Amino acid sequence: MRVAFGAVDATGQSFDLRNTGVDAGTVLEAVRDPSDDRVVGAPPRAVHERVGFLHRGVSVRVPAAVADAARSRGARTEYDRGLGRVEAELAALDAPSVDLEAARERVADAAADVDALREQVARASGRVEAARDAGRDASGAEEALRAVNRELADAETDHHAALEALAAARDRARSARDTRERRLALEDRRENLRRDARRALVDEYGESFRRALRALPVPGSPAAPREFDGPDVAAACAVARLARPGAPLVVAGDVFGDASRARAALDAPVLLVEV
Repeated sequence: MRVAFGAVDATGQSFDLRNTGVDAGTVLEAVRDPSDDRVVGAPPRAVHERVGFLHRGVSVRVPAAVADAARSRGARTEYDRGLGRVEAELAALDAPSVDLEAARERVADAAADVDALREQVARASGRVEAARDAGRDASGAEEALRAVNRELADAETDHHAALEALAAARDRARSARDTRERRLALEDRRENLRRDARRALVDEYGESFRRALRALPVPGSPAAPREFDGPDVAAACAVARLARPGAPLVVAGDVFGDASRARAALDAPVLLVEV
């Protein structure tokens, strides 16, 4: 990696940045930001989010961290194929929102227009009949009746179209509901597969975690990941040693007092910082 902080501007595998005046958060951000040229090296893998910053107050879920460490080493499980299929199906699901209320309002408005125009037709028809019965010229009343009948026909067409649109919206809403239910089922399935995969990885790499603990000059009795009850910083250091984190590890000086010593213990590039 290449590092450029304060007076430090060099290439190497371990650097002590405690006297550069740069805080730990800034160093960590530079490590994880591919566009930040103050730290240039391999990109961080997922496990770096768990153990990329090692300090006395670190908190780590040991089994999950061990599983991520295993993944960083290219480990696979029998559940991965099924997990990939589930994730692909989830990515392909599309449940667009459907505005049934707007469709219902359109039907109601169209129905009200039809009712109002039918009343107008009835009145216009009455005026035609009255003119005829009185022997008066009914042509004006007849033209008015024809006009309102045309309006009624248009309104009935709009009402029919609104009913069809509402039926289609209901079909889409049912389909969207089915899709949402399918999504929930797939998400449950995905979580189960992830849990099964993590368990398999922890079982496979449990002994590697114990060996990593034994190799570290930090307090913590070697134990399987699920049984470990020592300091979180010891577990995090063991996971970091087990993993291939990609990007350099940011390590507090009170965990390892020497950058080269930290590099050797963690088997990864190290940036030593003041916390």
